[in-house]
Amino acid sequence: MAVTRSKNRAHRGGASSGVPAGAWHACETVWGEAQKVRLVTGPPSLVEAPERVRSIHAVAFLPGCEGEESVLLVQNKDGSWTFPGGRLEGAETADAALTREMWEEARATLAPGAVPVAATRIEFINRVPGRIHRFHPSYLLWVAGTVANIAEGPCVDPAPGGVVGRHVTPLAEARGLLSPMEGRVLDAALAALGKGE
Repeated sequence: MAVTRSKNRAHRGGASSGVPAGAWHACETVWGEAQKVRLVTGPPSLVEAPERVRSIHAVAFLPGCEGEESVLLVQNKDGSWTFPGGRLEGAETADAALTREMWEEARATLAPGAVPVAATRIEFINRVPGRIHRFHPSYLLWVAGTVANIAEGPCVDPAPGGVVGRHVTPLAEARGLLSPMEGRVLDAALAALGKGE
């Protein structure tokens, strides 16, 4: 997802703010040149209907040096770091999309048993000519799991402006590379898998 401009506003949630109770973060931003969106991130219970999940990303852990926990990150063309994942293509399932995206972006596979840890509700604020809005709202599902295999060789993300590299990093370093919202997703993943720092 390419973000070109953003107006971030964190919310605590609740009826008066229009943000669901329990949500951690809400912001409005622009994707591409004209698609205005509102993003609300919180627990997986934000997903109202599984068929509306149109994107999936993984917080993927690996044992690090000297037993320290590490996490797999990917770098976007703009220099920002995030967790690997992306959009479902056609009739692809979320699991199939995650398997494909993990390989394309990070040359990695995830062990079976990934668990949902967070969700982002995506609301389209305006209609852009030529863009098809299959579902409104749609959702990005964040899952947590363990890397089963990581291969050598360059990442080949076919998406224009997509991922340009990967990095296996200790948790403390990852926190400095991720956005505050993604830091919350990392915390949710650690809690869900019973991992401590």
